[in-house]
Amino acid sequence: MVTSTTTAPITAFGHLKATIKFLTLMTWLVVMLFPFLILEGLKIRASARIVTIWHQVARKITGIRVTEIGTPAKTLPLLMLSNHTSYLDIPVLNAMFTVNFIAKSEVRGWPGIGFLARCCQTIFVERRAIKSQEQIKILREKILPDRRLVLFAEGTSTDGSVVLPFKSSLLEFVFDDQIGSKCSVQPVTVLCLKDGSVIGGGAGAVEPERVLYPWFDDTPLATHFWRFLATSGADVFVHFSPARPVSEFDNRKELTQWAHDRVQDGYQEILKRA
Repeated sequence: MVTSTTTAPITAFGHLKATIKFLTLMTWLVVMLFPFLILEGLKIRASARIVTIWHQVARKITGIRVTEIGTPAKTLPLLMLSNHTSYLDIPVLNAMFTVNFIAKSEVRGWPGIGFLARCCQTIFVERRAIKSQEQIKILREKILPDRRLVLFAEGTSTDGSVVLPFKSSLLEFVFDDQIGSKCSVQPVTVLCLKDGSVIGGGAGAVEPERVLYPWFDDTPLATHFWRFLATSGADVFVHFSPARPVSEFDNRKELTQWAHDRVQDGYQEILKRA
């Protein structure tokens, strides 16, 4: 785990800014919640589109500015394997397309985040090996016939300075005759850059934001989110590497290593392009 960096105290203006953003965000949530619950109750998949719209506006309210490099794959079913630095990665990706995230079961009980995760139809899984076959069965059912799933393959969040080795255990579910013949895998790199390093920074001045955007240490979620709302937002780059069919890989470890290398390449590409 990377050691966190001390941040400056939030000013009175920062608290005012955070309050306005938070109240606007909660109002937007209430406005969209009613049509979402109605469509969910009727089992109409248009509710997924409401989730995407909610995140698109939420991203603007919180000041998250996104630049895309590459193209999201159009073919479904699709498994996206990504690095992970923050819960804020979720609105970044959810605002782009209809997607289901794969998350550890503990997230279900997180205040606020757990409720939103359930609304987004997040797939909660147990990490313990004793549950692996059960989880594989659940994931196989969820990705078919035409779902787009996102898995944060490092298994934890970081400060954005590195891409940790990917865990291959949950990728076994795509190595199934039915899924393997249809499903593709796309590596995705999500990286937030430090404020001021994107424009006019000069060669060597571009670097990842390691404090305000990432959530990787013991800072309470509410404290981190309030601190983020008190800022002007964040510049986030999302790099999509070309997708490949699962059928081109012999096993999950080969697929995992390939995906990790492509995400690492995307990391370097973002730093070069910014």
